[in-house]
Amino acid sequence: MNSPSTPDHAAAGRLTVRKPERKLDLRAPMRTALLALLTVVLAACGGSDSPPQNPTGVLLKKTVLGTLAAAQAKEIFDAMPAVANLPASQRAALAAEVIHGVQVVSFEYTTSGPSGELRKASALALLPTTPALKASTLAYMHGTSTKRSDIPSAGEYDENVLPAVLFAARGRLVIAPDYLGLGTSDLAYHPYLHRDTLAAAGRDALAAGMELAKASALALDGNLFVAGFSEGGFAAAALQRKLQQAPLAALALRGTMSIAGPLDLPAAVPLALAADPASGSNSGRSVYTAFTAWAYQRVYGNVYAQPTEAFNSPYASQLNALFDGTRSADEIALALPASPRALFTPATLAALIGGTHPISARIRDNDVIDINPGAPLMSCHGTVDDTVPYAVTVAARDRLTARGATLNVLPQTGLDHGESLEPCMVEAARLLR
Repeated sequence: MNSPSTPDHAAAGRLTVRKPERKLDLRAPMRTALLALLTVVLAACGGSDSPPQNPTGVLLKKTVLGTLAAAQAKEIFDAMPAVANLPASQRAALAAEVIHGVQVVSFEYTTSGPSGELRKASALALLPTTPALKASTLAYMHGTSTKRSDIPSAGEYDENVLPAVLFAARGRLVIAPDYLGLGTSDLAYHPYLHRDTLAAAGRDALAAGMELAKASALALDGNLFVAGFSEGGFAAAALQRKLQQAPLAALALRGTMSIAGPLDLPAAVPLALAADPASGSNSGRSVYTAFTAWAYQRVYGNVYAQPTEAFNSPYASQLNALFDGTRSADEIALALPASPRALFTPATLAALIGGTHPISARIRDNDVIDINPGAPLMSCHGTVDDTVPYAVTVAARDRLTARGATLNVLPQTGLDHGESLEPCMVEAARLLR
């Protein structure tokens, strides 16, 4: 349930965010390219920022942020440790495809809110710039953002680099929704780990993204892949589930990869609460556990009557301010206990672990593996993940296997939460094709 400020491990009693350290700042080439170019805003629907009374998936406006040159993409690709660790033949095969420049575009579109109401949302599109290309499509679902501005459509978001280089620069259209309550969405809060709004944001961004591709004269081959990290790993499975029930006529889903995501959410929360993080300090579990309970209260209104019924003091009185969309995961972590167990009253903690609390019922309502996947579903997960325990992926695999379905698991031995992102994205680039 990780974020652009993505907790991966703790240091000096403080939640450490960002992805694993790199020898090269992979954001720099894209930042230089983006900021060097003039932002052009092309307003649609009469120039209004408000959603018209139209169906969901309608493109409202786009903003061209800039272009990443093919040479810049190749430089970033060559500097990736996870690429260097590939067998030579696999590395060469991927490298041979990194030949396209990438146009970076933010856009707004219509989608559904928690009550089915029409809402505005924002997203990022990464379009290969090579003429006469027929591109497959990747939906990239990003990790947890507690801060409204830490999203793909901001352009300089950390997680943009990997899909830009590993997919768009290899000739794929990438669509990365910001999710409701983030970016320029008109919902006041983010419905965290809420299956239906995450799935709707993804599906509707794809529909609007196809309009954008058509306007940009980018032909699509009809093949769709989905990948996501942390909360985005959950969202990726939610999107697969949604597309299985309501397919997009022009896109056929071929495969999904969840990276360090809580695929079995009903198992994830008890597992996260059953013991303190192995690090002994804040791994991110407190931030994400509190965010889940708080968001479900906003969505459903009935998981507790008062915050003091569920949360210990002083946390009960702090949650609205902490999750108001202005604070990073780092800042929120400083206000919360290292152990998520300390968030809750004894009765609530016992009920959550036992699955009998009203929050537990809503967690079950948001299950993303309650139906068998219709397209291949994979989970790539670090075996020492202290934020979303690897046991959550094991539970998901076992549960699907018992139903005669398959979850292909790619364990990343010895890697923590954030450390798994790059190698798993490289695996996605190899396998989602």
